[in-house]
Amino acid sequence: MPTDDGKFASIRRSVRVDLLIAVCALLVSSLATLASWWQTRVIQQQLSAQVWPYLSVGESIDNDVFTLDVTNDGLGPAVIRNLSATVDGKPVGSFTAMMHAILGPHLLARAPHGQAMGLHANSIAPGDVIRAGSSINTLTLKSKRFAPLLLAAYPRVEITMCYCAILPGTCWFKDTNTNADPKPVPSCPELRHDILHANETAVLSNDF
Repeated sequence: MPTDDGKFASIRRSVRVDLLIAVCALLVSSLATLASWWQTRVIQQQLSAQVWPYLSVGESIDNDVFTLDVTNDGLGPAVIRNLSATVDGKPVGSFTAMMHAILGPHLLARAPHGQAMGLHANSIAPGDVIRAGSSINTLTLKSKRFAPLLLAAYPRVEITMCYCAILPGTCWFKDTNTNADPKPVPSCPELRHDILHANETAVLSNDF
């Protein structure tokens, strides 16, 4: 039977053109999807930067008053998840225990007679929020004798903490003994020695 090679060639060319158009359409669709994904990621990063917290622990002394504060120097609120402290590499269970590990117990009894002395320790609980630009005072010791000693010995203290932003999945780990920026982590683990779980209500008594 007779065949029409020209007709079949035309059909083959038409199929190739349709296939090329389909491939180009698929490529354009893939590029559009990729561009949309990248734009969404950039927006998420910009949003994260707008609510990025940055916690630091700072010690200072003024008029024989030693203070230890946790400060949020970032742009967004910080949700504290855990915090631990060691003195000479040994964990302590509270900020007052940290102070005793450095200075020893019974500070009131050892203070010079007639010398003013005051103590305040603030309890922080898991989930507490520090707003951007604000701070929490964790320990204040007023003593002409002991406050300078506590400040001088503070380099023996190492504090680590983990905190999160208000956006899910954005957390950081901070070690105060390093100058490195906080390390991003997917979540904050539970710690065996966590000061945040200590019920710390310190008052000036003979025990201190």
